[in-house]
Amino acid sequence: MAVSQVLTRLGIKTFLSVIGIEPEYKELAHLDELDSVIPAGAKSYLIIEQSLLVKPESEYLKNISRKYGKSKILIIGNRVIENCPCSHFVLNSDNRQEILEKFQDFFSERDDTSTVNGAEDILSDRETEVLKEVARGLANKEIADKLYISINTVITHRKNITEKLGVKTVSALTVYALMNKLITPEEAIK
Repeated sequence: MAVSQVLTRLGIKTFLSVIGIEPEYKELAHLDELDSVIPAGAKSYLIIEQSLLVKPESEYLKNISRKYGKSKILIIGNRVIENCPCSHFVLNSDNRQEILEKFQDFFSERDDTSTVNGAEDILSDRETEVLKEVARGLANKEIADKLYISINTVITHRKNITEKLGVKTVSALTVYALMNKLITPEEAIK
């Protein structure tokens, strides 16, 4: 994470934690420190504050993309950079939902062949049912009663879901369910 302002760094870390994405990260105040933390050719996620980019920005980013070709780059700033090799931008003017979607997309490992409803490919039918109920805010006992299964079975399904999806918090599971259209926003609010 190459971000010069401490408050912005804290905000990014907090936001990622809230949505259940907890990557191992290194904080940099300057982009020239990248070589010391990321070996060339290594796969990583680079979150870069636009104000740290050297002009012309698009050329500078092309050089970074060449050097760290397996890495994904997300730019946080006031505007989208023209002719930029990066496809991930979070604008300072974006609302909470837009930021959420952009971060989810950035950290997504899915390829273009996955279905819109990615949960169907990853989770069993019963795990998908449990995920829906978790996202609707039900407790383990309530889920067990509703699906006519034991609490231990619910706990096992939840463990499998978190392992398969790589998320740990209920809020992240809810975001996943919303993004994959397993529940509606109205169901999540109840």
